[in-house]
Amino acid sequence: MADAPTPVMFAVVTTNRKTIGGSMAPIFYAEDVRERDEIAKWLSRITNCIVHDLHDGSLALTVNQPAGHSHSSQG
Repeated sequence: MADAPTPVMFAVVTTNRKTIGGSMAPIFYAEDVRERDEIAKWLSRITNCIVHDLHDGSLALTVNQPAGHSHSSQG
């Protein structure tokens, strides 16, 4: 049985500069909800990521890392 892929944070898109900060993922700041949704839509189309609504004015975008894949560059 194959291992399931692991979701990895790809980016955050937000309208609220006070709630999101210090992320290891890139943060895209939008002026309003319409712009936030447009940014998330285009990023998801380009990267095939999944958009998750955090219900605080922010959207988290994740991609599935293949099972057994490591972030480490060491062999």
